[in-house]
Amino acid sequence: MNVFGENLQFYRKQKNLTQEQLAEQFEVSRQTVSKWEAGASFPEMEKILQMCDLFSCDMDTLLRKDAAVLETSDSQGYENHMEKRRRKITFGVTFLILGTAVYEILEGFQRPEVLSNLIFMAMAVVAVLVLVVAGMEHDIYRKNHPVIPDFYTSAEKETFEQQFPRWIATGIGIILIGALIGMNGDEFPLRAGMRDEFYQGIFLLLVALGIGVLVYAGMGKEKYQVDIYNKENSPEQKGKNTRVGVWCGCIMMTAAGIFLVLGFVFDLWKICWVVWPVGGLLCGIAALILSGRK
Repeated sequence: MNVFGENLQFYRKQKNLTQEQLAEQFEVSRQTVSKWEAGASFPEMEKILQMCDLFSCDMDTLLRKDAAVLETSDSQGYENHMEKRRRKITFGVTFLILGTAVYEILEGFQRPEVLSNLIFMAMAVVAVLVLVVAGMEHDIYRKNHPVIPDFYTSAEKETFEQQFPRWIATGIGIILIGALIGMNGDEFPLRAGMRDEFYQGIFLLLVALGIGVLVYAGMGKEKYQVDIYNKENSPEQKGKNTRVGVWCGCIMMTAAGIFLVLGFVFDLWKICWVVWPVGGLLCGIAALILSGRK
């Protein structure tokens, strides 16, 4: 059975390349490519490594496995995994901010502060757990599937790219509406027994929804960037990812400590939530710095 030849032909056709075009890339004749696919000859190791780079596959798959069957399985698995991750990350981020919004709304209705704190803490714990689980699941998936062929068609990518600006505009629009409510909350009427915190809660509620839309759009864009996914799983990039993970873990643990101290020791629950976006910003800065290092 000519496994390599069939896989080579499969990947070549998937890339919409003729034998002549593939031959040009490897600086060989069309007849040589034809012999490779027919099983009449075999390329040297250097050419095989080049093929793995070109087709975004590993050597074991190219030489010994049924690429067509594996790709169907990997493609569906990747799509399902990334969509689940997309939903979980969006939920976790949105739910975390919603916890603060609910806290402020309850304060606006002058509910017992103990109740507000408990609900906020419960929502924060759920959100963090969802984010942690999503991160762990993604790490496991990447270890088991370090290389995924870019199976998305140009039409699928183009359709998403057309929708992406609408998602971004919608998210920003929701946040701006929330900002208008937050800045002008003092001007809105309040029923008897209510406080201004109610409109601050509405502001945070809309911010949570807007950020949720932005995160959902961003995660969708990440899903289609299969080439970046494969690059991030390279040995060099894995080392950088490990350093980023360590730094971000330390930053967020510090943020959690500050949050708890400000809340329980100084009773600053109304403002201590700020440590979370600050921690996220610092993680982003750390990722940019560490990823840029060689």
